[in-house]
Amino acid sequence: MGIRDSKAKPGLWLSTFISLAGLLLIVLVAYIIEKAINPDFNKDLLKVISLVIAVIPPILWLTIFYRQDRMNPEPKGLVFKTLILGALVQKAVYTPVISWIMPHSSRGSTVISGKLITAIVLTAVIQEAIKLLSVRYSVYSSREFEEAVDGIIYGSALGLGFAAMSSIDSIISAGGAMLTNATSLVVVENFSHASITGLSGYILGISKHKKFNALRLPFALILASVLNAVVQFLLSTVVRQGFRVNYIIGLIPAALVAVIVFGVLVMISSRQEKAGLDETHEPSGRGKAIAGDLPVWALFIVAVAMGLIINKTSVRIQTQTIDNIIEIQYPSSWIQSMNENDVFRAADMANSMGREFVCVKKLPLTSLMNVEVNSEEEKLQNAAAAWTIKSGMNYRFYQPEDGYYTDTKGKEAYVINYIYIKSGQASSGANKTDIGYGRDILCIYGNDLYIITISSGYENYVLNGNKLVNVNYSFNGD
Repeated sequence: MGIRDSKAKPGLWLSTFISLAGLLLIVLVAYIIEKAINPDFNKDLLKVISLVIAVIPPILWLTIFYRQDRMNPEPKGLVFKTLILGALVQKAVYTPVISWIMPHSSRGSTVISGKLITAIVLTAVIQEAIKLLSVRYSVYSSREFEEAVDGIIYGSALGLGFAAMSSIDSIISAGGAMLTNATSLVVVENFSHASITGLSGYILGISKHKKFNALRLPFALILASVLNAVVQFLLSTVVRQGFRVNYIIGLIPAALVAVIVFGVLVMISSRQEKAGLDETHEPSGRGKAIAGDLPVWALFIVAVAMGLIINKTSVRIQTQTIDNIIEIQYPSSWIQSMNENDVFRAADMANSMGREFVCVKKLPLTSLMNVEVNSEEEKLQNAAAAWTIKSGMNYRFYQPEDGYYTDTKGKEAYVINYIYIKSGQASSGANKTDIGYGRDILCIYGNDLYIITISSGYENYVLNGNKLVNVNYSFNGD
């Protein structure tokens, strides 16, 4: 066995190195594509490219985790089915549950009324409970699940499927924009979900073959939830450098946490391999197995209940329809107060002195540009360029961060994200100027350009995990 091990180790490390190099290559390709494409690049093709890039990392990660069990490898078909199960569970179970608990969130990690930490903790518990129970009630009862280390393989596979479906949903909702950031997040999120679920899966495997312990599975859930919450928080963290936002600052420590968990799994696999297959199996009876599941169900139900309570006590939403074509949802505590150029405006005067607001402007296209262009997309792009110049003249400081097409709200629109300081704005506090973070959503109806502006104080935007919360919009017709 020693000779075989010495030869196998280089093969394992070589395959791991090749897979990791492949993942880095994917990020590099995404960066090159993002720099090479121009604003007129077909958005549907961009989505396809993004989705292809999103599917590759789970497959590469799966090969890395699969090779950890070399003494008695699991059937590849069953491992792949477990990955597909993870994707289905994310879409058919997790997404409906999290949408029910957080109906105004675009993603599971979106904050509830700005309470980032609470939302992350609840989301982490719900995610890890669903994943752990999915392994428990599927492959766990299979004859192939014959070792504790098998829990790493099947748990990782299910976590990868879960993360892959989350990434696909995010990329579709974002329209394939920001390839480099999206790809980096896909790589790290897949790795973290696989590692964390692999760890809880290993503890689940121990519970199948060792003496019954009622605290084993709740410990697995709590441990996985803590690690999940830490990674989510780090991925939600941005650091402002001047007027730029550095997403890598959150990605690097999140990846480091996942690497540490993966290292633990490698150590477990290596120790299992050295010990050989002659371990004592003491399967728990059916009654004890069900008793071991109950604490996990209890923690899951408590997390769901807390989410519902928090959401019910959060701000109530008011709906305003503009010209029968645009629908704005905003907190009912906000006060309406329109400027001369606004069709509609509502602001949070109580908590942010009006820095958090949503407004809608309506301008004739002829006031911005020559409307005689070849296509509606070109017309929208020209209008966005003209509006950016006009906006820059109206602020003391104005810096666009990015711009992209989107059609996820029922109408083709162009989105501009920017940082600004109002003209004539006084400092609030010692040598501190209030910086705003704004998002303009531009759409064309007939010969008019509508601009939906959502604004937040920049510090609040950062603390809320890069989310403009409590405001939503949709288009009702053409």
